[in-house]
Amino acid sequence: MIAFREGENMLALYRRHGLVLAAEIVPIVLFAFVLIGVGFFAMGQVPDDSAPLRALVALGILVFLHVFWIALFIILADFFLDVWVLTDQRVIAIEQKGLFARTVSEFDLSRIQDVTIEVNGIIPTMFNYGNLIARTASEHESFVFKQVGSPHEVKDALIQASTAQRNSALAAIAKHAQVSI
Repeated sequence: MIAFREGENMLALYRRHGLVLAAEIVPIVLFAFVLIGVGFFAMGQVPDDSAPLRALVALGILVFLHVFWIALFIILADFFLDVWVLTDQRVIAIEQKGLFARTVSEFDLSRIQDVTIEVNGIIPTMFNYGNLIARTASEHESFVFKQVGSPHEVKDALIQASTAQRNSALAAIAKHAQVSI
């Protein structure tokens, strides 16, 4: 769970583009259907009087389908748990790595120095997704939003939130300076 600071509001939540998920899932599903087809073909080739062999083929198919189900679960978990949360004060990047490892990074919007968009290839160009790289003045010099949908809109939202945060900080400093005079 993400812990927000007092007075902090979430502006947006970003994930990788849905086409990236489809590109990872489709080969697994197709291979599972091929496996089912081969299994039924193999079951048809086994003589009717050989029940143990039929059971062994059916068990093998079930084991392989279970492995595919686990792989599908891992892909879905990785997709849905990789998020980038834009708030009015910072960006929180959560990167799921496997089932039991996660990296959570954050940077204040005031530290953004540069935002770069990389859209490489015809498919990402056609479906409007790419990498967004935010360079900051922090220990982790750059944060990469991988395969995010509508990267230009995400960049605009990030820059707009950064500008608003800086203007609010400057207004608070100016107000404090007037009070202390």
